[in-house]
Amino acid sequence: GRRMRLVIVTGVSGAGKSQAVKTLEDMDFFCVDNLPPMIIPKFLEMCKMSEDKIENIAIVMDIRAGKLFESTSAALAAIEDAGYSYEILFLDASNETLIKRYKTTRRRHPLAPNDRIEVGIEREREKLSAIKQRAKYVIDTSNLTPKKLSESLLSIFEYGKVFQELFI
Repeated sequence: GRRMRLVIVTGVSGAGKSQAVKTLEDMDFFCVDNLPPMIIPKFLEMCKMSEDKIENIAIVMDIRAGKLFESTSAALAAIEDAGYSYEILFLDASNETLIKRYKTTRRRHPLAPNDRIEVGIEREREKLSAIKQRAKYVIDTSNLTPKKLSESLLSIFEYGKVFQELFI
């Protein structure tokens, strides 16, 4: 059968991960949010064994997983050891854009609940720098509308049927 396509979706909070996940779901990706990293290989195994072959999987990994996120590199190593290949999609945006988005939604930054948003963003960039370096795709969403973000994801992960239905 076809090889399973595994995409790890990550990036800074407010950069558009939930929008990206919606688009991937529309493209028939099976999306899972914030699995504890060490469970991932087991989860992939289950997908492989399942009756209805799950061919495209997107796993969101971000700092909301707290301490668990620290074991991301171990999780990625475990995925590789289990014989799966993956692509990392990293969503980014300028601090200015992120701050604007936070203020619009009135959300607090997960890493700075009682601090200035900038502080949270910097802490997060630090924690994410290693995984960002391993990303195959880095998309800066600062100037992207949700629609434009979806279009760029379609062009990266485009495949037959879904693609045609959307554009014909």
